[in-house]
Amino acid sequence: MGGAYRAVMHVDEDSRDKLMVALRNAYNLLDSVGERNAEVAFVFNVRGPLAIMKGSLDDFTREQINELMSMGVKFYVCSISLRTLGIRREDLVDGVEVVDSGVKKIVELEREGYAYVKP
Repeated sequence: MGGAYRAVMHVDEDSRDKLMVALRNAYNLLDSVGERNAEVAFVFNVRGPLAIMKGSLDDFTREQINELMSMGVKFYVCSISLRTLGIRREDLVDGVEVVDSGVKKIVELEREGYAYVKP
């Protein structure tokens, strides 16, 4: 992937509804401009990591996340939030990357030209 359209989806709540909106937003962007023309990243912090724990996802949502990952979408989780929430890396869906700070990752992505999107 690499392209003209870059978006970072920020998920900071333990909300299936907000997660589903963010996933749909990613799909809509990829669909409207094409996978080759878009780069999408998700950043989960504050209470957001609770939304992507293995035990909290239904099969449909897990499949959507896996499909987006297969399309090159990146999923980042804040290590500070994990520590605060008492969540282990192993509790999260496979394929996510734990970063030192969610806010720092958002700022880095924005510096790289990603547009900030909040469901």
